[in-house]
Amino acid sequence: MENPEILPLTTKHEKPLLEFLNRDRISHFFSIYDLQHFRDKTMVWLALSADNIAGYLLEYDKRILCARGPTECVIPLLRNSTLTEAMLNIEPRHLSEVKKTFEPVEPADKATVGRITTFLVMKATRDCFKPKLRHEVRELKGESAQELAGLLGVQLEQAADLLKGFAYGMFKRKRLVSYAASPEFLEDLAIVRGVFTAMDERGKGCSKSVCSALVRRLLDEGKEVMLYVSKDNEAALNVYREVGFKETGHRFLGFTARRKN
Repeated sequence: MENPEILPLTTKHEKPLLEFLNRDRISHFFSIYDLQHFRDKTMVWLALSADNIAGYLLEYDKRILCARGPTECVIPLLRNSTLTEAMLNIEPRHLSEVKKTFEPVEPADKATVGRITTFLVMKATRDCFKPKLRHEVRELKGESAQELAGLLGVQLEQAADLLKGFAYGMFKRKRLVSYAASPEFLEDLAIVRGVFTAMDERGKGCSKSVCSALVRRLLDEGKEVMLYVSKDNEAALNVYREVGFKETGHRFLGFTARRKN
């Protein structure tokens, strides 16, 4: 594709963009979700070829950049964002072009070897789900935010955000030791985020239990379930595979980067 036309999203292209995104809801999950729920925090630029959408750049909350589409679109799209530092979510084929504009600083996932996380996208359906509920777990609501903040070592507000959708936790002697959450979901698709177990309780099947309870609830709600996992995070990969998640073939790169001078 030569010389794509780059323009900001307008009313004229809202319907074509939605049609474009819905062709592959796994690739565009966060873009669809942000446009539905956080339009006031979202900016979008489109790359057009013969007046058809070929790709886009989405900027969320002045801190996250998500690029999709042909490699030839990436540099022209990135020129529209004024961010000097951002968390990037891109396709692997984009990396060499993105590096002309941004320098990777740190990976999106701490388990990553190097500065760039390669995320595998996995999905669970009712046909492949294999629950491993070996511990008693219970659904977490907003009143568990303080306990979750303590487990994760995050601010109370961030913990409360993680409990806005569906979440399940495991307690030991009244202490929250493991949890899994799905704070964002579409009508037919949900994403699992933040599966975490306290260091002193790992290796006991806790993550499998909370993840199993969460996935079963989401499937009962009529949703397929997806997640991102670093290819370097063998412990997490083993948990998800045992519960029945399968790789979709989608791969994305995530990293914090600074704009080059």
